Amino acid sequence: MRKAARFTAVALSAATIALGTVTVAHAGDYTENGVRIRSNSTTSSGVLGLGYTSHTITPICYQAGTVINGNKWWDKHRNNNTGVTGFSSMTLLTKWASSHC
Repeated sequence: MRKAARFTAVALSAATIALGTVTVAHAGDYTENGVRIRSNSTTSSGVLGLGYTSHTITPICYQAGTVINGNKWWDKHRNNNTGVTGFSSMTLLTKWASSHC
């Protein structure tokens, strides 16, 4: 009986450790958490909302704006999780619009 109890405790501990290390890959369209969705394609434009790695977007159009990480292109998009529509630097998105604004 004692051996069975010890085996069960060890098995449960191993299962807890194994399950604790499972991570879920993000399936969204933002490359970082807290990406600012702005009213225009400049860093001085007002923030309308935030995008997170789990959120998806619908690209609308793209236009030039403030250079971020060497890239001047910003994407106007709709955050499908929050309903906010605005601009984010294309350097922070995983998919982009194909037409110019």
